[in-house]
Amino acid sequence: MRGVAATWLGKAIAAACRLSGRGGGTALPGLLALRLCPDLDARLARGLRRGCALITGTNGKTTTAKMAATVLRSAGWRVVRNAGGSNLRRGVASALIDSASLAARVSADLGLFEADEGALPELVRVLRPRVVVLTNFFRDQLDRYGELATTAKRIARSVAEFLGPESTLILNYDDPLVASVGEGARCAVVGFGLDCPEAATDAPQRAADSKDCERCGVAYDYAQRYFAHLGDYRCPSCGRARPALDYAVRRVRTVGAEGIEVELAHSAGATTLRAPVGGVYNAYNLAAAFALCRELGIEPQEIAEGLGEFGAAFGRLERVRFAQGKTALLLLVKNPTGFNEALRLVRDCGRGCHTVIALNDGIADGRDISWIWDVELEQLVGVPASVIASGTRAEDMALRLKYAGFDPREITIENDTRRALSMALERAAPGETVYVLPTYTAMTGLRRRLEREGLVGRFWEE
Repeated sequence: MRGVAATWLGKAIAAACRLSGRGGGTALPGLLALRLCPDLDARLARGLRRGCALITGTNGKTTTAKMAATVLRSAGWRVVRNAGGSNLRRGVASALIDSASLAARVSADLGLFEADEGALPELVRVLRPRVVVLTNFFRDQLDRYGELATTAKRIARSVAEFLGPESTLILNYDDPLVASVGEGARCAVVGFGLDCPEAATDAPQRAADSKDCERCGVAYDYAQRYFAHLGDYRCPSCGRARPALDYAVRRVRTVGAEGIEVELAHSAGATTLRAPVGGVYNAYNLAAAFALCRELGIEPQEIAEGLGEFGAAFGRLERVRFAQGKTALLLLVKNPTGFNEALRLVRDCGRGCHTVIALNDGIADGRDISWIWDVELEQLVGVPASVIASGTRAEDMALRLKYAGFDPREITIENDTRRALSMALERAAPGETVYVLPTYTAMTGLRRRLEREGLVGRFWEE
């Protein structure tokens, strides 16, 4: 009865949140329901016929989860997912509550949940997932997470303790710290990565984090580096190296921000995958989604066909269309590495564009904004026709742009991000794309206003 009562309470709170316009009920229902029934999420998850899969890491969780969910649903699976991106335990509980009947029963095939890196150990303990995917570890909100090695050790301990032989751990082997998580695991471990020299870069990687060997502290040598510290690495001292890839991206072709095509080698052969999102970093998301679906038993061709129905996740290369054929492309930026990859995309396909960079310092962004000084904004100099610094810390972003080499007279400051977007659209010619690079709360705040204008859908709905 406690579980039923907690489910009813959660459903009522979710309905109240949505009716009042105060959000999608993606966190508060779970938070309060778990206080009434502390193991409600574990109880509801027992109704998932094929168990749970968790996707964690600094970047790529939401996109990878949506890719995998699209494939699984096209294959006929009923999937429960925290599509709104609420990735703490309360968010997972809210998603389960939303899918449960009034008798507190969940009838679905799989729970597919993105999980905050800090919340993953608790979720692994509670849900005992069938599959866990780790995408990457980058510096992100150091005021909340602490150093990367600390996060990785906590995750490795939980994996070793709670995942048994019936579970599978899927790791990005191109990330040395992620690869290390599998070393003490009792479960099956497989890895994905890039084996694609034409996608490598020789540019200095100022935002690289895991540059030194975890065993002996010597800097890694790279045969290929794709961005930050991701690549084919080897320690010249102790020999620690990237493990052999089970899922290897052998070819990458991008069409600006419009799309990506990769050839992925695996034990059953090779498969060509396509998705309507750009950037080399999305090759990793495709590989992670493919590996997850394959380990769940989906055939390679089914995965390729299912991805044909995929559309960008909210705020992640999401296109918003306006009058006169003008478009705003939203590229979420929340840490140096992700920001650098967004800048790389703008640099490659946005010359002459009008750009908005919105910096907030909310709890979900991280109060400490010093990380913007590790972003390689210098690569953007001379690319956009105009830059508007926006958000609660717009002045700080304008200062960073000045030191990157922008003429201060070419930088506009407008704290209100929706007004900043309007200014950029007014400057753009018919048919042009405006690039908007917001931090998390700047993005969600902008989308709420665009939603009220009928320009985008509700973020918690797929």
